[in-house]
Amino acid sequence: MSDLCDEFEKMKDFIIRQERESDEREVENLIRDSFWNVYRPGCTEHFLMHVLRKDTAFVKELDFVMEQNGEKKRIIGQNCFVKTCINADDGRKIDVLTMGPICIANDFKRKGLGKTFLDYSVQKAAELGFGAVLFEGNIEFYKHSGFDYARNFGIRYHDLPEGADDSFFLCRELKTGYLQDVTGVYQTPKAYYVADSDVAEFDKSFPSKEKLKLAGQIF
Repeated sequence: MSDLCDEFEKMKDFIIRQERESDEREVENLIRDSFWNVYRPGCTEHFLMHVLRKDTAFVKELDFVMEQNGEKKRIIGQNCFVKTCINADDGRKIDVLTMGPICIANDFKRKGLGKTFLDYSVQKAAELGFGAVLFEGNIEFYKHSGFDYARNFGIRYHDLPEGADDSFFLCRELKTGYLQDVTGVYQTPKAYYVADSDVAEFDKSFPSKEKLKLAGQIF
């Protein structure tokens, strides 16, 4: 806790707060700029955020933005959480969270703000009593905030063939031992599945950007 306070002492030019309805378009533009051509030509994450806000599993208390202070305030970060579950091998349903989209504005990346924002939002999820967070991400970044491979907790990614690479699937317990006696299959919330046609239609309301097929994209 003290380490996190120390981080924020160095960040007097920024605040973290809950997203407001009046922020929604600015946040969607931020997400679009951050993810554009990263995982695919164009992106879907800005539309996903638009859809998630209306879903019953969306946790409004954990819908955060990072805002730059100053004469002209600007939202430079965003993160959110959604309720889901693990279908345990013994028949239980274990309540957990998933996370994201999470992003930092392109011109503020690699300055330590992303980790501070992540640590803050995960801490708030723990304070609300949630037991664990599972999601898809890069271990090289998220390990610095206490995340590990979900396989090390006995949790499998749904629909992934046995032996397939699962290094993208990460987990962090928010309550120590919450997953101690659990093995099972994680379920991605249905709201995360969006149709390409719906994304394309939504994207028409934003300024035109060129879609590029680049090395390293996964879709």
